[in-house]
Amino acid sequence: MVKLMRSKFEIVYFDLDNTLLDFSRSERQALNNVFKTLGLELTESDIDTYISINKKWWKLFSDGKYSKDRIVVARFEEFLKFLGINNIEPSVVANMYLEHLSQLAFFLTGAEEMLQKLKDSNQRMAVLTNGVKRVQHSRSKILNLGRYMEFVLTSEEAGKPKPDPALFILASKISGVPLNRSVYVGDDPVTDKQGAQNAGVDFILFDPKNTYNLSDIRVVHNFTELFDILSCSKTSKGVS
Repeated sequence: MVKLMRSKFEIVYFDLDNTLLDFSRSERQALNNVFKTLGLELTESDIDTYISINKKWWKLFSDGKYSKDRIVVARFEEFLKFLGINNIEPSVVANMYLEHLSQLAFFLTGAEEMLQKLKDSNQRMAVLTNGVKRVQHSRSKILNLGRYMEFVLTSEEAGKPKPDPALFILASKISGVPLNRSVYVGDDPVTDKQGAQNAGVDFILFDPKNTYNLSDIRVVHNFTELFDILSCSKTSKGVS
């Protein structure tokens, strides 16, 4: 049992992909699996192109320009066109990909250990994600996230994606914790940060690769730093 000072946060909300889970690993593996099933071999350059296309379409989703049902197919329409493949239905590939992705879940190194220490300190926790509901719930079950999280909530259930505050507002209703007594941890300085701020929730950016140079928000580079902030009220002061 880890003995800790009481955190100022009654509940910690986590983003899932590339915050707690290694989505990049799952994404690449699922993509390779799908195209091998179709008898095609992707190069690393092909996969990098898909990742770029995927990010573009998820940004359009976050901006409210397209529905999730549309973007999960549209990304493969664009990718298949890039590959010069016109004899495979994009919706079929999209569904195959989601099925494979649903079965691939890996903790980022150190994430599980941090969650266990937070649990030992009686810290309340939950997940808030823009990801596809069936995928995120399946991957959460594979890793038994219920050991640590009170619930896993997706933007589909809230009706709108981050950065709209709807996901945070619904989470507050479920947890019973006022928004100003919670904190959100995510890896995206736009979608995650703006979503939290739009809801009046404190935010911590998880940036293990030191990608961003930001001075207006609290940034952590590893799970040790994150645990220190979340577990100690003195350390937590000044999170914005």
